Amino acid sequence: MTDPLPDGLIPAHSTPVFTQDTLPKALQQEHALAPGHWARLHVLEGRLVFANLETGRQRTIAAPEIVAIPPALRHRVEPQGAVRARIEFFRE
Repeated sequence: MTDPLPDGLIPAHSTPVFTQDTLPKALQQEHALAPGHWARLHVLEGRLVFANLETGRQRTIAAPEIVAIPPALRHRVEPQGAVRARIEFFRE
């Protein structure tokens, strides 16, 4: 399943592929994208828990799911065992 992004976003950059061992601690702690910036989280192998800290809702994302992350949404991710994932960033 792929969450849609709004039309008209401009690709900015993407991360390398992270594993459960290389996933930055900053992504596993509360953080948010800057205003006007969006992200698309690609789970390539395995599973991550995506925690929306504004609603308290947690969602398990399994490969090959892709999650859209809107600007300013407080969130964090947590690997569930072996995982490979990357993030694409976009700007309005």
